[in-house]
Amino acid sequence: MNNLAIAVMNLSNEANIGGLIRTANAADIKEVIIVGRKKWNKGAATGAHSRIRIVKMRTSDEFVEYCRENNYNIVSVEIGEDSCNIFEYKYPKNTMLVVGNEGTGVPSKILNNSASRVYIPQYGGIECLNVAVAGSIAIYDWIRKNKQGDENRIIDRKFKN
Repeated sequence: MNNLAIAVMNLSNEANIGGLIRTANAADIKEVIIVGRKKWNKGAATGAHSRIRIVKMRTSDEFVEYCRENNYNIVSVEIGEDSCNIFEYKYPKNTMLVVGNEGTGVPSKILNNSASRVYIPQYGGIECLNVAVAGSIAIYDWIRKNKQGDENRIIDRKFKN
């Protein structure tokens, strides 16, 4: 299991939560925290939700306290003037990635308690990525930089004849 967790903040698209849970399971991360809106599309998770720890919380305050109690360093994936390019960023130990609502982003309470903020460079004409895609990129960027994926556990049966 990788020493990484991800939190989703009040996502409105139920498939985005399910998609992130699926990615989190594929990456074998520690846990997924769902803050605020808790309804999500289990079909998009394709069963991954039964193979990963999922914690539900009601408020940003509860989430910040949980991170303090569990020694997480919050890293918010958020476009902003004080955000670092994710591909040049060195993650702290015990990272909790945070992705925010599709429209309003990461709540200010979380941003104010973040160790860092990172953004994913975008070169096309739209202003931001889909939240499930952005969270997935951040998860695998962390894995690439921390080399914590166990190559012996890769499930490659789909490609065998």
